[in-house]
Amino acid sequence: MSASKGFVGRAAELAALAAALDDATRGDPRTVLIAGEAGVGKTRLLEEFEERCDGHDLLLARGACVSVGAGELPYSPWLAAMHAVEMSVGAEALVEGARGEQAALSALIPALSDSGRSSEGGQLARAHLFSLFLELLGRLAAKRPLVLLLEDLHWADASSLDLLLFLSRNLRRAPVLLAGTLRTDELNEDSRHRVVFGELIRGRSATYLELSRFGREDLGAMLGGGLATDVIAKVHERSGGNAFLAQEIFAAEQRNPGGPVPDHLRDLLMMRVDGLSEEGQQVVGVVAAAGRPVSGALLEAASGLAGPALRLGLRDAVTRQVLVRTTEESYQLRHSLTAETFYQDLLPGERAGLHRAVATALTASAGPDASPIVQAELAHHWFHGRKDDDALFWTLRAARSAAIVHAYAEARRQYGRVLDLWRRVPAAAEICETTYPRLLDEAAEVLDYGGDPRRAVELTAEAIGVVGDDGDPKALAALHEHLARLRWRASDTPGALAAARQAMALLDGRSDPALRARAGEVYARVLMLSGHYRQALREAQAALDVAESPVERGYLLVTLGTLRFIRGERDAGVAQLRDGLALAESTDSKENILRAYTNLTYCLQMLNQLEEGLDLARRGCDLAAGFGLRMTTGMVLVGNAADILLDLGRWDEIEQLIDEVLPDEAADDLPLYLQYVRAEVRVARDERGAARDILDLVMSRSAGKTDQDFVGHAYSALAALEIADGNWPAARRAVDEGLAKLGDGEGAFPALRLAVCGLQAAGEAYARHAAPETWRDWAQTLSARVASAMTELRRAGGGQALPVAEALGQVAAAELLRVRGEPQEAAWAEVAGTWASLGHPYPEAQARLRLAECLLRRGATSAVHREITVAARLAAGLRAGRLTGELSRLAGLAGVVLGQEPAPAPEAAAGPGWGLTRREAQVLDLVALGYTNGRIARSLDISEKTVSVHVSNVLAKLGAANRWEAGLLRRGESS
Repeated sequence: MSASKGFVGRAAELAALAAALDDATRGDPRTVLIAGEAGVGKTRLLEEFEERCDGHDLLLARGACVSVGAGELPYSPWLAAMHAVEMSVGAEALVEGARGEQAALSALIPALSDSGRSSEGGQLARAHLFSLFLELLGRLAAKRPLVLLLEDLHWADASSLDLLLFLSRNLRRAPVLLAGTLRTDELNEDSRHRVVFGELIRGRSATYLELSRFGREDLGAMLGGGLATDVIAKVHERSGGNAFLAQEIFAAEQRNPGGPVPDHLRDLLMMRVDGLSEEGQQVVGVVAAAGRPVSGALLEAASGLAGPALRLGLRDAVTRQVLVRTTEESYQLRHSLTAETFYQDLLPGERAGLHRAVATALTASAGPDASPIVQAELAHHWFHGRKDDDALFWTLRAARSAAIVHAYAEARRQYGRVLDLWRRVPAAAEICETTYPRLLDEAAEVLDYGGDPRRAVELTAEAIGVVGDDGDPKALAALHEHLARLRWRASDTPGALAAARQAMALLDGRSDPALRARAGEVYARVLMLSGHYRQALREAQAALDVAESPVERGYLLVTLGTLRFIRGERDAGVAQLRDGLALAESTDSKENILRAYTNLTYCLQMLNQLEEGLDLARRGCDLAAGFGLRMTTGMVLVGNAADILLDLGRWDEIEQLIDEVLPDEAADDLPLYLQYVRAEVRVARDERGAARDILDLVMSRSAGKTDQDFVGHAYSALAALEIADGNWPAARRAVDEGLAKLGDGEGAFPALRLAVCGLQAAGEAYARHAAPETWRDWAQTLSARVASAMTELRRAGGGQALPVAEALGQVAAAELLRVRGEPQEAAWAEVAGTWASLGHPYPEAQARLRLAECLLRRGATSAVHREITVAARLAAGLRAGRLTGELSRLAGLAGVVLGQEPAPAPEAAAGPGWGLTRREAQVLDLVALGYTNGRIARSLDISEKTVSVHVSNVLAKLGAANRWEAGLLRRGESS
């Protein structure tokens, strides 16, 4: 790549761009941000890079953000760039690359047909659009390396920034280079732009270039060779090395040799404009107000100049280098600083007049089928032209168009302006062809899609207030149904339940099957997630009975199947879930397909069919990626898979799984239900600082969340962290808060999980002699909660609780014995065996630690060695640092050298010819240690009479004359 004539310096920056392009062409996508103050030469550097790309087999396209209502035009740089791509490859190539998704992709590529575009909205739909665009770019780049140059990103709308961040994070093994320019002096500390640029810079694929001002030598070369040293020095001193400012100062010197040159940039720039003819100034005014390149036809219409006068004005402005002609026969100001300066110099009335002129010309040229970008421009110009009625009409159109293409930040901004204008326009209802309550609810939906459910709740609540208690019951019911959904997403479960109940009450006795089905579905779902399973089952069935829409019926079948499983109808529940999945697939309801996969995976995990559940979750993740929903609904399935991997002890695979869908720098974006799984692993691995950071994030984002399963998981993880820190009172608070959050819900399993965690905290506190009576009383309370949960779980399961629930019940019983200071050896042996049979290595290792402590107390050396060694092997495989540390301390006390296999038990202990039962073998171990029958009874928690029977049986089976001889045989000391 050779330098073009007139380009000066920037060798390091050009080398960095060339290196990024080399990486990209090899399939390592790169993102380059070129930053600097206004006028420092960012655009010129990008132009030079573009020129040097000529002759290479690249697909290169350029798009720019514009200053028109900066941030109001959805996807403006991407639309421009993809228009350039279309000009290069043709519309047919884009249709081929879209692979049947033209309707969705038309939001970013207007050349594609938008007929049949999905009306579905929300973050899922936007994620789908972004993923489809990602795939399209990958297909285009597979034919020729793709280079997209985006200018003036400091003016970009939020949706364009989000798309840039998404692509930068998710492009993998594709020959794509994204390069953009931005002004560093245009960013506010708390702006979305600063946040996005910061995340981009931290990305693994990013290069950040900040352009500095020119030194004297480079500045002199830029201004032209042969200049006197003192002239260069003077210009450099006054400009500070800023390229654009230096050119303006030098031009002013040339226009007025020896005369005064203004000190301020404004005055310098206005010198050029002030020297224009009246026609030239009129033309420049229109271009400055338009805020983007303007065609000759639009200039003529907006300026009011006839052909000859317009040509005179244009010639004057171009000759004096105020305007430049673009490649598409349009005109723009030579530099954005000139546009900004001229615009700011206008009087308010002059600005409003220019905006009205531009708006009038745009309205005439666009007609009724104005594109979303033109609608946003018209909204901007009529608003700043102080024509409230026209501004209201076009702003509402722009808001709706932005929402349709999932540009929710821009739609939110426009709806805010619509609501303000409504109050100022008497005929607002006629202009908008809607009512104020409907408009409020419409805006609320967009705010919810845009990630602000709390503000959405406020707007829908306001709409309900406007309709009033005496208003149309069906209209009120629809608003309350929407309010229920919004409140649920805002983590306000009590509010969601109240709104859903109100919707159902308003519909009582009224015939509206569709609305009743929708309201019943949301009511049943909120009831289910808050633990009111019996009522949720009734409401879901009633809604299904009246539901007509196949999509709605699919949602209800998935809800019903999940409820039936939870209520103990396990086979029926799974079957109904599969029916819901089939219906979702037949209607291509992507969200419900993934919801069915999610709930089926949960059911398989609860049945301890872990490998099958993991396989199903992975298949669901693949489907989510194919739907373009990997980062939204797909993350729920990632959470399910991670939870199963946690059970299986395959902890390293959890982070691998996350890495497949989310880059490291975006870890905070993980859903809460995936965060607490990560926290549990970090607690077990003794990475407590990282675990606390994660759980602080989880708790701060879930204050009003009462989803039963979430509460059980999150507060158990917090309690486990406090136990690891030795802060048992804090662990107790976490358990009590979690149980309080569960409230009167029927979530027996989350309550069981939390109560068992509390018993573990009590056991640890008691073992460390921390106010034993206090902990014993609390443990008794928790034990009662365990008993209640187990009764409910066994009743639902026909006498048998779910496998993990039965195991947790055993843990609870063992921990209660521990708190009471009673014999626990048999209990912990049972717990260890149960976890081993279920294939859960971490709780198995924990149980073996407790068992080894019991064995050590009674001096069963060989058995202690065996349990510690097995537990240590499990802990090492998991890299469970905390458990390994506890086992190491216990091994030191027992004289066990970790890493050595325990000596095999004597043949007599195995007893191939003795036929001892497991209990008789335990009794023999204690007899060999010299225990009396009374002490054996206390150790094994059985009666002394039962011990006597076991001893008699042992002596008979061993053929031993007495206890002493039996002990010798057990120790292998008898011939």
